[in-house]
Amino acid sequence: MKESLSFRTQECIDQDCRFRFPVMEGKSAISSCPKCGVELEGEGLSYGRHYVERGDIASSSFEMHVLLDNIRSLYNVGSIFRTAVGVGIKKLHLCGMTATPENPRLAKTALGAEKSLPWQHYSNALLAGESLREQGFSLWGIEGGKDATSLFDAEVPQPDARIVLVIGNELAGIDPAVLGICENILYIPMQGGKESLNLTVAFGIAAYFLRRF
Repeated sequence: MKESLSFRTQECIDQDCRFRFPVMEGKSAISSCPKCGVELEGEGLSYGRHYVERGDIASSSFEMHVLLDNIRSLYNVGSIFRTAVGVGIKKLHLCGMTATPENPRLAKTALGAEKSLPWQHYSNALLAGESLREQGFSLWGIEGGKDATSLFDAEVPQPDARIVLVIGNELAGIDPAVLGICENILYIPMQGGKESLNLTVAFGIAAYFLRRF
């Protein structure tokens, strides 16, 4: 049973400020507005945090792993751990300079997901990818380029498929040699003036979209 968290809303009484914010029940009382410093009055409205119920995303049974190729940011790796647990990823393969859960700062964004999801570190992403292919996995790179296909035109994975989503470095992208052994290369179509998404956002979109089949 998930522990219920309770909060209360506070709102500054200064009509020129009216800063509104949540306070966790049981924490030390806040007596003044964090924005303007005016003394607060009253306890505010109490409420419980809403949780999303557990459930299957889709009836698909294919196995999905993730390979992270030299991801420098602890924030990005921790965020991917958290999303990976939510989408039902079986294992993370952390390569090169990618941070591992052995770094305590990673836990700040993983929020405990690093304790429940199997992971393995490799010095060389190419060797890791080749080994996974020998084990029957198909590598699907999330990357742009002339050989890439829109994610939304991706083929439907077979029920017995074993797929590894490959996510590349924040600036350099996926190692060309690793990209060369990917069976599929998928991009996420963009509108507006930007050419790409943050890699954690791209991973979340790709993983959840593929899970819907």
